[in-house]
Amino acid sequence: AVVSTQSTGISADMVRQYKTMQSTMALRIHLLETNLAHMQVQLDTTKSKLDETEKAKADLQKKYDDAVEKMEREMSDMEKKYESILIEAMDAVAGKLEQAQSLWQKSCKMVQLRNIAKLREFGLPNLEL
Repeated sequence: AVVSTQSTGISADMVRQYKTMQSTMALRIHLLETNLAHMQVQLDTTKSKLDETEKAKADLQKKYDDAVEKMEREMSDMEKKYESILIEAMDAVAGKLEQAQSLWQKSCKMVQLRNIAKLREFGLPNLEL
C-alpha cells in the first residue's frame, strides 16, 4: 500500500506538473498569438502607409514631369518667338542698309561728277566715272 500511495503521490505530482506546463504553454501560445496579431496589424498599417507614400511619390513625379514638359514647351515657344524677332530685326537693318547704300552711291556719284567737272575746268578733259 505504501508503494501504491507513493505511486499515487508521484502520479498526482506528475499530473500537477503536466497541468502547470500545459497552462504555461497555453499562456505562452496565447501571448505569441496576441503578439502575432499585433504584428500583423502593424504590418498591414505599414503596407498601407507604403502604398500611400508610393502613390504620393508617383503623383509628385507626374507633377514634376508635367511641369518640366510645360517649361520645355514654353522655352521652345520663346526660342521661336525670339528667332522670329531677331530675323525681323535683321531684315529691317538690312533694308535700312540697302537704303543707305543707295543714298551713299547717289551722293558719291554726285561728288564724283562735281570733282570731274572741276578737274575739267583745270584742263583735264577725258575723265569718266
